Parts: sequence; structure tokens; C-alpha cells
Amino acid sequence: MLWMGLSFQSLEPSIDGASPFLSPLYNWLKTHVYLERICLGILIFSQCISMNRMMAKQKVISINSSFPALFYFLLISTSPNGIYLSPSLISMSFILAALNKILNTYLKKEAYNHVFESAFFLSIATLIHPPFFVFTLLVWIGMSIFSQVEWRHWAISFLGVICPWFLFYTTVTFFSAADLNAFNFFESLLPINSTIKIDAGDFLTLFVFGLVGLLSIFELLISLRQKNIKARKSYVLFLWVLILGSVYFYFTEGPMYEKLRIFALPLSAIMSNYFYYNNKRTWLNSLALVLLCALFVNHLLFQ
Repeated sequence: MLWMGLSFQSLEPSIDGASPFLSPLYNWLKTHVYLERICLGILIFSQCISMNRMMAKQKVISINSSFPALFYFLLISTSPNGIYLSPSLISMSFILAALNKILNTYLKKEAYNHVFESAFFLSIATLIHPPFFVFTLLVWIGMSIFSQVEWRHWAISFLGVICPWFLFYTTVTFFSAADLNAFNFFESLLPINSTIKIDAGDFLTLFVFGLVGLLSIFELLISLRQKNIKARKSYVLFLWVLILGSVYFYFTEGPMYEKLRIFALPLSAIMSNYFYYNNKRTWLNSLALVLLCALFVNHLLFQ
């Protein structure tokens, strides 16, 4: 809560109310600015805990380390310009829940409930933030990775994706027909040729975190090729999240820092793997110090 308080640039309402699905909540929170800040802090904190529990419960990392929560929080906090309540941030909670369900299907012959729930959560994420529709592919990518190839799993997955949208269409008292126009839905996904302005503080954090992220990805790819990681299939899934996140980033209109948030999901897992399995303690401490210094400089001197 202290960190979030330092990161807010003003007490003006900072809610992005682009999603009609959450308009009533946004309109109410705009008149309660401090409550909006508290909700934002609780939301990010809960996502950190969910990320950490998923990594430990699914044994993606060997011990119950706090690295996933730490790196998720640091990646979300890279820029003070990107810390505000928005549909994409809320939707990320459902993507986290879906990833947990997908990882649960590993080595289970009858994973019908997990397949349906993962598809259902991803579909809810698209209702809140429609550009996240690209991540619905994770259901079938995960089923392919974890060998859930039975036809009933595929049928249930399609049912899970369709179900929230069916409920959405039938709830006519909350949404007008114009909001449900499929053409308007896809228009927002076209690339926009706009210039991106980055100040010195944000450039510093993006540069530092980008280098550490690329280093972690490179080490992960080497380990996967040499089969030195036990949870290889889980990390392959996170690499697919990274790829789909890149597609989402390019084809979606919106503030750059809001679109960059999605990379906190795969990179927090990948960077946790690098910091946990690397034996060069002095090198890791130096990297961690550089990351923290870049964040504090950006948040305290350049906001």
C-alpha cells in the first residue's frame, strides 16, 4: 500500500472506463478516489499472491519461493504512468485463474472440469477487455501441450468459451445492441500508426527490465533444450503467453504502459526461474539492485 501511494501522480480519478461491462462500477468509483486507489492496491496484491500460489501449487518452481510474487509486482510497477484501474488489469486476474486451471490438467485423464473452467475464465476476460480474445487460444494450446487430445475435452472447451458470451448477449438490460456489434469489436484490434513518447525514467526501467527479461528468456530456452527443467511443459505454456502477449501488444489500440502489463504474467515466471536456479549469487544480487534502483529513480524522480 505504501508503494502504491508513492506511485500515484495525483488524486484525480485515473480509471479507464472503456469497457461497458464495468461502466457502473467505474462511474461509482470516480466519485470515491481514495477507494479506487485502495481497490487498485488490493487487486494488484491479490494477483501477486495468485501468481505465487500457482507457481508453487503446480510445482512450476521447486519450492514455495516468493520470487513469482516479487517479480510480478516489480513488472507491474515499472512505470507510474501505467498504475491505474483498467479493464485489462481486472481481466488479468481471470487469465491467472485460467492458467492455473490449464496447469491442473497435466497428467489427468479426465480433466473436464479444469478444461471448462479455464475456457470460461478466459472468456470472461474477453468480456471485460475484448482485445484479450487472443488469449482464448491458450485453452487449446494448453490442451495440446498437456496431451488433453480427447474429443470431449475439445467440445467442452468450446462450450466454456461460448457460455459467458451467451449469458452476456441475453443480459439485455445492461447492454445496448450497439455495444454488441461484432464489427465494432474487431475495429479496435487494428494496428494504429501512432508515435510513442517515453520519458527518461520510463525508458530507464523499460531498458533495464527488458535486458533482464531477455537474459531470463535466453537462459530458459537453453535449459529447455538441454532438458534441465522439471516443469518444462509449464514453461512452454508461459512462452506461449509471451508470444500471444506480443500479438496483443501490436494489434491493440491503447496506452503503451497498459498493454505492457500483460507481460508481467509470463516474465514473472521466467525471471523467477532464472533467479532461483542461477548459482551466481553475487551476479543475482547485482541484478536485483539494478532493478530496484531503476524503479525508485523512475517513481521518485521522474513522476
